Amino acid sequence: MISGGFLVGEALVGEEPEIAHIDLIIGNKRDAAGLAFATSFAQPRQGHTPILAVVRPNLPVKPSTLLVPKVSIRNLQDAEKIFGPAQSAVAKAVVDAVEEGIIPRAEVEELVVIVSAFIHPRGKDYQRIYRYNYAATKLALTRAMQQFPCIDKILEEKDKSIHAMIGFRMNNLKKPPYLEVALDIPDWRRVEGIIRALPRTDALIIEAGTPLIKRYGVEVVQKIHQLRPETVVVADLKTLDTGNLEARMAGDATADVVGFSGLAPLETMEKFIEECKKVGALSLMDTLNVHEPLEVLTKLPVKPDIIELHRAIDIEKTQNLESEWGDIKLIKQVCENKILVAVAGGVRVSKVEKALNAGADILVVGRAITVAKDVNGAARAFLQKMGVEEVDQFRIMTDF
Repeated sequence: MISGGFLVGEALVGEEPEIAHIDLIIGNKRDAAGLAFATSFAQPRQGHTPILAVVRPNLPVKPSTLLVPKVSIRNLQDAEKIFGPAQSAVAKAVVDAVEEGIIPRAEVEELVVIVSAFIHPRGKDYQRIYRYNYAATKLALTRAMQQFPCIDKILEEKDKSIHAMIGFRMNNLKKPPYLEVALDIPDWRRVEGIIRALPRTDALIIEAGTPLIKRYGVEVVQKIHQLRPETVVVADLKTLDTGNLEARMAGDATADVVGFSGLAPLETMEKFIEECKKVGALSLMDTLNVHEPLEVLTKLPVKPDIIELHRAIDIEKTQNLESEWGDIKLIKQVCENKILVAVAGGVRVSKVEKALNAGADILVVGRAITVAKDVNGAARAFLQKMGVEEVDQFRIMTDF
């Protein structure tokens, strides 16, 4: 029952070019939905003239339903698809929804429906246009009346799902452990070869290392994404100043994770983290030469998404890796277990189990993979030791 206001429904059904995408609202004609209905009807936009849904000429449906084309009507062929199979499909779906109890029959005189329909200009098969739009309209009505989806469903799916128009999903690193391959080689030809050789798995992260960025600029992140659009790419900036500016630059260059130095002033780090949130990237604090990472984290009013416990390449041979990690569990506790911990510097296959047992979520590996004769095999050796299964990048959503 819709006592006031309106409900929203959405559905995508079918295959191109006749694919149907429906957005709709259903609500009381005396409230906002009724005002939107009347306004759309009285003040149509050029090329998007709304029409009433009718079972046949002179027999409009109840609840009164307005069909609004999403794509401009450019010629007679476009108009025929709207006034023919699309209009008929929407009308039939609304009437069937009443007959089947999806829309309460007692309320049909009080309700209005606005259906925004996508009809592709290349669509030619009227049968498919009709059937897809019928199914999409009915599904959208059902979802609206059931107030689908609930917020729990949205939160569950937001990091799993794939938008149909981009063909890959954004990985927000919610299922560690991960293997991060650090590309510190300032030679794009070699880097490109390494990227192409790496296995395709959700458990892999690619890092545009500081030397690579210094030579080619932060735009090198875009070049990596062009080769691997589905893979998380880190821009290792090691920012020390102008935190918001550099974070924005990396975000604009499509970086998924952006790194700053833990030696930076607290204000710089805070601005960097906040800017990363604005551009939709994860922030990473690099602890290279930071003697007390825990102390820095405690002072930060906002925490980074990732902290990288990092030993410099130049001192790998003089210190034990284990001594550089610190208390990972305590670091997570200070950050209320809302942080990922990466370990970097001298990580080898033999050290994987020890790192994971210590609580590491991300293993950062450079030369052990990038200079290996068999890059793919070297990366797979790490992944196998980590116990990571390869994950299919694409999921078919069947829930209604």
